Amino acid sequence: MKPKFWFAIAAMAAVLGLIVALVTVFSTGTGPRGYVAKHYTRAERLDRPGDDDNRAYTSRQSPSRVANSVARAWEPITQYTNETGVYLRYNRDAVIVQPRKRGSVIHVMDLDQAYRHYHPVVGGAWGWTSPHGRSFRGGGPGSGK
Repeated sequence: MKPKFWFAIAAMAAVLGLIVALVTVFSTGTGPRGYVAKHYTRAERLDRPGDDDNRAYTSRQSPSRVANSVARAWEPITQYTNETGVYLRYNRDAVIVQPRKRGSVIHVMDLDQAYRHYHPVVGGAWGWTSPHGRSFRGGGPGSGK
């Protein structure tokens, strides 16, 4: 009877572990979108008009602190910083953190939308002709052969 008892205890512990893991994943979301949604204040009034996939959030922290927090939780493919803000590029999304009064505004959006909107700022940092950072190989006869 003892082996069955320990097997039952092990099975209950495994189920409990699975439940905790699932709750953690679904409560924090996956990727930078979920992280930002969980840790910052939603600000619908700051969503960019016409960008259905854009979600705005605010924080009382500086743009660099917010961006560092997001980047520690979800490492970006590329990070670009200038006086206008911090631009984090991920596989499918972008997180743009800009100064706003006493803190920051955080925009989370589809990577293609972010590239189109912020191309003057991130064009050289995120890739020449592609929002996915592929470099331009030139053109003309015989190139790339």
